[in-house]
Amino acid sequence: MKKIITIAAALGLMASMGTAAFADSASTTSTTNSTPSTTNSATGSSETVAEPTKLVPEPIISAGEEVTNPTVPLILTVNTPFYFEPGGKVASVLAPQVVDTTGNRVGSLLGEWVEVYTWLGTAWILVK
Repeated sequence: MKKIITIAAALGLMASMGTAAFADSASTTSTTNSTPSTTNSATGSSETVAEPTKLVPEPIISAGEEVTNPTVPLILTVNTPFYFEPGGKVASVLAPQVVDTTGNRVGSLLGEWVEVYTWLGTAWILVK
């Protein structure tokens, strides 16, 4: 019991130290545009220290770049097998649910193959 308490206390202490160090480095900002330089007295060399940069300098998706042509969801009412390629081997089975489609469709004599998103990646479902 003492070992468990000691380990829990050590993990809690490490987590709080990590959080404090992250918060301190994230809150430090520089408002000057000059690059500071330092001189090492032991070697006499001058080093240039770069300013911290932002993790994401600008938004990844700008206004006007949102999806304007959403795909139609597919409503499954019974257990439905899905395949990694049209007409291939059965990968697994989806329970009745609403699944998102990728928009890719392939027609065949048996019906239409629709590509959907699954927990295993994209897969194909035969819709009759």
